[in-house]
Amino acid sequence: MINTAFARPPGLYDRLPDEFAEAREVIGKLQAAMTRFGYQIVETPLVEFADLFLTKSGDDAVNRLFHFELRGRHLCLRSEFTPSAVRLYVERFQHEPKPIRWQFAGPVFRYESPQRSHSRQFTMLGTELIGATGISGDAETIGMATQGLISIGLREWILHIGHVGLVSQLLDRFALDRRVKRFLLGQIENLRRPDRGRDYVEEQVRQLYAGLPTLPVAGKEANEDDEAASMTQTISLLLESANLVMPSASRTPQEIAQRLLKKQRRASHHQDTLKAIDFLDRLTRINDVPDRAFAEIDALIADLASDEELQTTVNTFRQTVALLEAYGIPSSQVHIAMGMARGLNYYTGIVFEVHTLTGDSSSQLCGGGRYDDFIRVTGAAKDTPAVGFAYGLERLLQELHRLGQQTVPAQRVAATIVPLDEADAFTAAQLATRLREAVNIDLYPPPVRNLTQTLTRLGKQGVPFVFIIGESERAANQISVRDMRTGQQSTCTLDTALAAITGAINEP
Repeated sequence: MINTAFARPPGLYDRLPDEFAEAREVIGKLQAAMTRFGYQIVETPLVEFADLFLTKSGDDAVNRLFHFELRGRHLCLRSEFTPSAVRLYVERFQHEPKPIRWQFAGPVFRYESPQRSHSRQFTMLGTELIGATGISGDAETIGMATQGLISIGLREWILHIGHVGLVSQLLDRFALDRRVKRFLLGQIENLRRPDRGRDYVEEQVRQLYAGLPTLPVAGKEANEDDEAASMTQTISLLLESANLVMPSASRTPQEIAQRLLKKQRRASHHQDTLKAIDFLDRLTRINDVPDRAFAEIDALIADLASDEELQTTVNTFRQTVALLEAYGIPSSQVHIAMGMARGLNYYTGIVFEVHTLTGDSSSQLCGGGRYDDFIRVTGAAKDTPAVGFAYGLERLLQELHRLGQQTVPAQRVAATIVPLDEADAFTAAQLATRLREAVNIDLYPPPVRNLTQTLTRLGKQGVPFVFIIGESERAANQISVRDMRTGQQSTCTLDTALAAITGAINEP
């Protein structure tokens, strides 16, 4: 029994030879597809400072990190590649000519509940296009993602496209404060989840506003300074009556009053928030092919026709989707999905995902979007547009298996050399060195006590040929060759054996 202290951690995996060969084959095809678009391979550290992955990554990001402390610094295993790419850009490339096209590949780690389609370790491949704005950059990224899928034999899929920037602009009409707006953007996907929906989101809003104070204010016409002054006086009286003294390092009564006033104003906006949810509910129900979806969007925002900035966003969105046809993506495989947000706070524009036709929880093959604000927040000298995407390798392999695609076997040895005695080791090693110029060869450790058992064991391992070297073979300067597929054995020269092997392994 395996000592559990040395067992494989849950959610992580070992990749065996055939699995590794198949993964490498798929990775190679995807990298070749991305290289044809001009994207160069970069490598970033597996370990980064944790703050990098907590910046604008969603409220629960810290719970998904494999993080640890080392010598007073908070570090983590990377959970994706975009923050690392942004960090590399800010450190070394922000003053270089743009656009910059990078591709990446490697393991990432997220502390999630291990399931059939979700592990804690997985392999991610993708690209970052830094310094390219708008329509062409978005279309290039989406087109490249789908071309990669086609290159590995996946042609049956649906491309879902949303627009976080458009949703954000539409929420601005409801006069929400920044925190509430951010909260609602984070609830977009919950609105569309069958197990949550609108009732769930409204309950979250109720909890957000629950317990906010209703304190005396100076009246309806009072300005914020008057209300704050009234609250300050009330708080001071409460502290005095309770015989409490504010510590010197604590907030002053005025600061407390300003904070409570802000909360009270937020509570008064509860109805505006519910109206925003009603609008979001209708907006995020839009999920259709482009022509019908954009008609629904136009109808929903018809009363905002005078908002030029909003109309510009809608038009560029429409133009980006139209440009996808140039990349060979038929409109029948495109769905405009306004309920898509992808769960990361750094997206600012188009977001997209490619799903298989199965539509189950493991159907997503790749996804990405535009994140124009993230680079500046991470420390760049100025705003820098960027867009990227990533494949999940394990999802791709799962879909290839589901479709019955042939796996790629590992490169096995063409022959095993069996020296019968220690005295044969030198000749065997010399022979293996020469043969390895043409084929894969391994050596069986001498001495061999029972040749029959050894041959049986090698046969079970799938070795096609065995070269046997013993005293008689050394004396005749020949080798015995056993074809494990037929059981036939003959004695011949090295050149004859090599020709027979190379001919056999090259047979169709």
